[in-house]
Amino acid sequence: MPMHGKTLAAFLLLALAAIVAACQGGEETPTPTPSLEAQARQHLEELSTDALLSLTFPGVALWPLSAGLFPTWALDDGRRIEVRDRLVDHFTRHDQPQLAAFLYLHGPATDNETPPQSQLLKLPEGLFMALIELDSRDQPILAGLSLLDSSAAELLEAAPALAQNRRPFREGVDNLAPGGDWMLFALAVDADNDGLEELIFQDAGFSDGIYSVFYLTFRWTGSDLHWQRVAPPPEGTAADLPTQTVLDYLAAVAAATGTAEPWQEPQRLLVWQWLTSSDESIPEELLHAVADDDSDASLSAAGRKLEATRALFSDAYGLLSPERQNLHPWPDFVNGFRSASGTRLVQMLPPTLEDEQATVQAVIIAFSREGPDLVQRRFRVTYELVRGEEGWRLNDFDAKEEHPSE
Repeated sequence: MPMHGKTLAAFLLLALAAIVAACQGGEETPTPTPSLEAQARQHLEELSTDALLSLTFPGVALWPLSAGLFPTWALDDGRRIEVRDRLVDHFTRHDQPQLAAFLYLHGPATDNETPPQSQLLKLPEGLFMALIELDSRDQPILAGLSLLDSSAAELLEAAPALAQNRRPFREGVDNLAPGGDWMLFALAVDADNDGLEELIFQDAGFSDGIYSVFYLTFRWTGSDLHWQRVAPPPEGTAADLPTQTVLDYLAAVAAATGTAEPWQEPQRLLVWQWLTSSDESIPEELLHAVADDDSDASLSAAGRKLEATRALFSDAYGLLSPERQNLHPWPDFVNGFRSASGTRLVQMLPPTLEDEQATVQAVIIAFSREGPDLVQRRFRVTYELVRGEEGWRLNDFDAKEEHPSE
């Protein structure tokens, strides 16, 4: 096919440019230099766990035990340290990113077994946050070590915590499933747009087949390494953080779908027929259908699971605005989770506020059953909220699936 004159001229111009570049020795376009902020973040993100533990506990003998979900190190006194999570962001400084590492210390220890010079002798069993930052020579240094305590609504230094006989962050106080399996995931979110990150922890567990999830938000007080729990607002007042409404909604949905996850068809069909009905009493035939057997203990356990599932979905539905509930009646809302088996929060961006409205964007992983397969999908969800007499309420959602190639 013959080329038009303008097209041919364009190709000749590109060819001439290539020849000139070759005659100049093949000079390459210079690679942009990362900003100081990006360099600092990379330096902290690449800090090895061995280096992290050496900075946090200098002179203490540690050796690796396992490298699973929570890498574990052993101490010579029989105790263990698990690295639960790591975050890099602005926690107590606007001018420099920091690394927050969450370390769980547990296991047996006695005064006779612990070397006198060990720094760990004075530390109780519990979850600690080590804060690492860079010095003037860009070398990592320990900026502080705190014991996390949710029951006191504060992250305390180890010494005051011991003096006040405080227990570390744990399930049982905020968690409805005491004694169950325990997990912790942390997020850094600038929930109030002040340039410093709040710490958000997911406290989750199972008890008697009932799943419990809480997202707890802590704000730095501006004094040393003390952090204050962003407590729920008093009855009848509005919450000051729309992010907490989104977190409470995600927690209730995760707990409801996690509790219902073991039910498969045809059990799931019967459960959802009851969930979407207006009758909250549990039919006998449904109890027998979902119970492990016909014993009183199994029937009672099945009843608790059904009641918990309905109550958790109701908690989530109660966080929708009246306008949203009118557009999205209860049966439609619950049916939207018919195949869901869990959700997990991955990321949350700072909210945008305008008068009595707010927007919060979050990235979540949604787990669902498609036939015999468990499928997970990643979504970026934009939540629109309005402030009412009962606090911030979800008024609209916009979910877009993100694929690995994006």
